[in-house]
Parts: sequence; structure tokens; C-alpha cells
Amino acid sequence: MTLCNKSFSATQFALLSALSAVGRVYVGPVAGWFVEAHGWSTFYLFSVAAAVPGLILLLVCRQTLEYTRVNDNFISRTAYPAGYAFAMWTLAAGVSLLAVWLLLLTMDALDLTHFSFLPALLEVGVLVALSGVVLGGLLDYLALRKTHLT
Repeated sequence: MTLCNKSFSATQFALLSALSAVGRVYVGPVAGWFVEAHGWSTFYLFSVAAAVPGLILLLVCRQTLEYTRVNDNFISRTAYPAGYAFAMWTLAAGVSLLAVWLLLLTMDALDLTHFSFLPALLEVGVLVALSGVVLGGLLDYLALRKTHLT
């Protein structure tokens, strides 16, 4: 809680808690199968490795969180407005493709239709959505470099 701004403490605490739980979220669903197939020691190593992305995210966010704590407001992103708009549209397109995939998958499960391209649609939707997320993250990094926080 000491990293959180008082005005946004609930939101920031929720985000920081979610970041620290990334490993648990990825490991939890496959825990039983993984232990049965590979044993406890390998599962432990896998869970430690799965926790690393969340720890790296917290490390990367440290300076912006410190800025927010000291200044009582977030760093405004004024650089690259067209890039951010493109990243949002890319993310929205990917999510839309995933929504269409889910609708078609439901129709397929109900035996109303049979589409053979569903796996490809899932892959394209995920790739497009992840491209939007990565582009947004890259733009954030570049915007922070302009403000000399990184």
C-alpha cells in the first residue's frame, strides 16, 4: 500500500496485487496435470519461472509508481497520440475477432454449423490483440523516455 497514491489507492492496490499474482494465475489451472506429468520439483521450477514476468512488470513500473506517489497524479501521455489510437484500434480489432471466434465456436458446439477455420481465427485474433498490447507498451516506454523517467 505504500506505493499507492491515496486518491487512487484501491485501483492501484488492485493492479499491483494482480501483477504480483501473474504467476499464480498461469500456474493454477495446469497444476494437477503438470505435477502428475512432470513431478513436484519440475512444477516448482515452472511456478518460479511463471512468476518472473509479474516481478519484471513491478520492477519496470517502479519509477512511474514513485512519480505518482510523490506528485499525487499520473504521468500524462501526450506524445504519440496517433500511435496510441492505432494501438487501441488494433487491440479492439483483435478483441472483435476473438468475440466472433467465440460466437462461431458456440454455434459449432451446438451443432448449428461446422467451421474448419476456427483455430486459425483464434490465432489471428490473439496475434492482433497482442500486437495492440505490445504496441501500446512500446509507445508507453517511448513516451516515458521523452519525460526522462526511464
